[in-house]
Amino acid sequence: MKTQAVVYKRNGAPLEVAELDTIDLGEPLADEAIVQIEATPIHMADLFYMEGRLPQWAPAPPAMAGIEACGRIAQIGADGGFEIGDRVFLPRRGGTFSQYVKVKTAKLTKAVNHGDPVQLSLMPINGATSYVMMTRVVDLKPGEWVLQNAANSSCGRFNISIAKQLGLKTVNVVRREELIPDLLALGADQVLLDGDGLRDRVLAATGGAKIRYGIDAVAGTATNRMAESLDIGGVLAVYGMMSGQPCQVAGDLFLMRDLTLRGFCTPYFEVDLSADDKQKMMTALANWSADGQLVAKIAATYPLRDFKDAMRHEMESGSARDGKVVILPNPELIGGNA
Repeated sequence: MKTQAVVYKRNGAPLEVAELDTIDLGEPLADEAIVQIEATPIHMADLFYMEGRLPQWAPAPPAMAGIEACGRIAQIGADGGFEIGDRVFLPRRGGTFSQYVKVKTAKLTKAVNHGDPVQLSLMPINGATSYVMMTRVVDLKPGEWVLQNAANSSCGRFNISIAKQLGLKTVNVVRREELIPDLLALGADQVLLDGDGLRDRVLAATGGAKIRYGIDAVAGTATNRMAESLDIGGVLAVYGMMSGQPCQVAGDLFLMRDLTLRGFCTPYFEVDLSADDKQKMMTALANWSADGQLVAKIAATYPLRDFKDAMRHEMESGSARDGKVVILPNPELIGGNA
């Protein structure tokens, strides 16, 4: 079988090195399947991989681009364990900017056959990141509060929804006032503007709750404001640097309040997940997504042929890219005509 796919044969500026090529996948072996891709989001990591900025994670060129997707089984080997037409999640970094992908069936994860594939396609990375972030960093109990900034990001919005499913409450920090009504409608318990006096406003909004866990995607001086808002012994997990600055935390916060500042990268927190536990996590995420309880904001969808327009859109920020950018390699699968 042949497929159209986005490839990069060398590292460099993504718009220069990425190209659409025809790949001959051949036929699946006994332990392989060919999956027809329904939807595959673009992440900044995709662009970083092309640039060669994350060599510890990125496949070395020449490589097929695309790191998460959902799709349906089109062909299956003798030892497959799936049926033709089953919806599956592709393995991360699976070269998903393609009409079809050939993959070992052992690396596929069962999805659900109902629901919007555009939304479902975000579960292997964004959905799993939020789930692991909310369940495996701090042992939180129902009714506890979680503090996060960058709450309008894709992971931030998923954190709000997953927290509700887990019985947790969220106090969410944003940098634009116009974001507040949308996050409250999504289910956020409290939404606050970042800035001076954040600690006092967090205390007032939560009735003086002792918050043990904070999630920081901004870094810079925002890290200190988040740290100030945590209780003694609190943990602040950093998973992004939207400010472009290193984390800045006053030393006396560590000294006098026994705080922990740690990094968060999903694979390190999943390393001890069994195959059964991973399937349970992905099944929960898939059902929440398919049932409309876990909804990402979608900025735009693009056909595969317009992948460079999709990449340009992903490079935008703020209101210019308000949501996720998703490629539809086979738009006819979901009733599209892109």
